[in-house]
Amino acid sequence: VASYFSHVVLMASGIGITPALGVIGQYPGSSRTKILIWSLRSKNMVKFFAPLLKDVHIAVIFYTGKDKLSSTELKRIKSLGNIFIQQSRPKSLTETIASLIVMFEQGFMNERNESIRCLESNFKIQCLNDIHKELRATWVALYCGGSTRIRDELAMFAKKSGIGWECELFDW
Repeated sequence: VASYFSHVVLMASGIGITPALGVIGQYPGSSRTKILIWSLRSKNMVKFFAPLLKDVHIAVIFYTGKDKLSSTELKRIKSLGNIFIQQSRPKSLTETIASLIVMFEQGFMNERNESIRCLESNFKIQCLNDIHKELRATWVALYCGGSTRIRDELAMFAKKSGIGWECELFDW
């Protein structure tokens, strides 16, 4: 599915990072925009997998384990790449995805030298709906994990926002 889109938002929960890394590995370098959002409880998994996140444009990790990461651990993990770690659940997973897409589209707009035209008309991308439908259609959300609640939330978000959608749900 990812091969049909220019921009990929991978959402993984727990060990779902494994297939997400497989997708990331299929598109080395800048051949696709790759954003990873990973929610997990295992401190050891964060430490083990963080070095493998070097090829994503940004990794947002929501670590929800009881044993908090120390400032030294956080510093080491963040030094591995463009990694943001929040030691709690996201306020809204879909708002996180939308804000990341908006942030990247603002950057793409500047790269395409469209900023002058947009500034002249006082246009700013402030929300996902400000992005043209055709540009939103170049994005896909892929979920790898075991939560049917997250799957359903992301599927509804993708449908409403006009981005692609695919899921690999673990049921073990």
